[in-house]
Amino acid sequence: MNSIGQPQINQQIDFTGNWFIDIGMLGFINLMEEVYGWNLDVLREEIESEPEKVYYGYFPLAYIRYNLMKQREKKLNKTNNNELPFFKGSVDKKQIFEESWKFIEDNYLDDDGRIPLSSSNEFYYFHNFLFFQPKWKKEKQKSAFEEILGLKNLEDDVLVHIDKTVCKFLPSKEEFPNISYTGSLITNDTLQNIVPHSTIFVLTFPLGFISFINEKDEKENRRTMFYSSDMKFSYKINKKIKQMVERSTEKKESIFTVTWEAIIDTLIELKSQWALENMYLVSYNLTDNQNLINVEYIGIPKLQAAIIMDDTIRENLNKYIRYSKEIKWKWLIQEFIKGNLLYPTIMNHLNLVLNKDLELSYSSSLYSLLVESKILEFKKKNEKSQIFSPDYFDNYKSLIKNIKDEISFTSFASGLINQISESAETKNRIARELFETLKSNNKNMFLNILLKNLNGNKELSSNRNFYNWILKKIIANNTSFEMYGLILVMNLLRRKKNE
Repeated sequence: MNSIGQPQINQQIDFTGNWFIDIGMLGFINLMEEVYGWNLDVLREEIESEPEKVYYGYFPLAYIRYNLMKQREKKLNKTNNNELPFFKGSVDKKQIFEESWKFIEDNYLDDDGRIPLSSSNEFYYFHNFLFFQPKWKKEKQKSAFEEILGLKNLEDDVLVHIDKTVCKFLPSKEEFPNISYTGSLITNDTLQNIVPHSTIFVLTFPLGFISFINEKDEKENRRTMFYSSDMKFSYKINKKIKQMVERSTEKKESIFTVTWEAIIDTLIELKSQWALENMYLVSYNLTDNQNLINVEYIGIPKLQAAIIMDDTIRENLNKYIRYSKEIKWKWLIQEFIKGNLLYPTIMNHLNLVLNKDLELSYSSSLYSLLVESKILEFKKKNEKSQIFSPDYFDNYKSLIKNIKDEISFTSFASGLINQISESAETKNRIARELFETLKSNNKNMFLNILLKNLNGNKELSSNRNFYNWILKKIIANNTSFEMYGLILVMNLLRRKKNE
């Protein structure tokens, strides 16, 4: 409600913490950018300077124009701001709306005396709602818009039609059986207590999603959006996802992969220190009877989020690596985020290097193995740590430091294995023998082969740095010896052209 008890216009548009309203805000931003070309920064400037014109003039015009454009039934020319009303001298919100509505009637009224809005595509939520009703003429449509904008009293029962669809995103009656004894979950008072103009954001909620179309299987068609509690970050990510989807129609990348490509690009662009664990990927499919299926909330574990925030680690994991004869590739950072072990992928990669003379991805493999190794050590240590130990609340920072220190130390110490022979053929033989023992996870056999070959090189076998590294990382290591063993194999296979 506006003149009838609605709070004053909020001069800023920003997330509220209510994910439903926040997605509606993203939809509002997408709408205004699609019709007027205003990105988030420009829209915020417009709201800051003339909020009444944005909400009561430009919004209803944009909403109707976009709906008609999506139908492709009307041949609408490319929007030109010079053709649109600028509400010159208008300061009263009712006057602004009247001017906007006059432009709508003059340009979009059909022969039946109504604005031909359709509840298809993104607007399927509103199949039975207000101005989408096929029998409603322009007068009732106008009155409905005035209710939504707070220019007239908005009765709660008006929102029930939205509630029937939207409640599928909310807790089920099986989980919260008392809900069925209450009124509508969505009321005007509830919405306005979250943020002014919440009813607008309810209308633009579906526009916050991006369409993923699967031409081979319509059941896989879905709408997806990235959500975090930071509006600018979420806006940029979703914009990049949309651009990637539009650019790569032939690529069959998963939604998850496309999203993370956008996230990584944005992290690099913004040099953001955003806490990555507070992120979600929300997807839904709507069947013909408005049943909601496959809603997914994908949170990023705090451990992976903390590690990825380091620029150097992220850069080395942000690589594709070949792992099978069929020229299949895995994106290491995606596997890491999903919590999948990286060791098997690096094993398969090295197997190809041994058998197919494939170029070794040394740096990415090294980081993958040592990140995984230090995480295993970290988790084992944490099982024994006390809640109020000195490093308990700062342990992720110490983990990242340990990873980087380990990479520096191990890349030097393990590299000494190259001194075992000047013959590439000999190094390949030793690498293959060691690799076979790692496949069977036979630590004793690994050490026997290693020591047998070291005995032939007195200088290397007496090298204190190398000896201490072998003792600590392989002989005395019962947590992750195979990862360090694989690093030795990598160094035996490493050639100058790969360095």
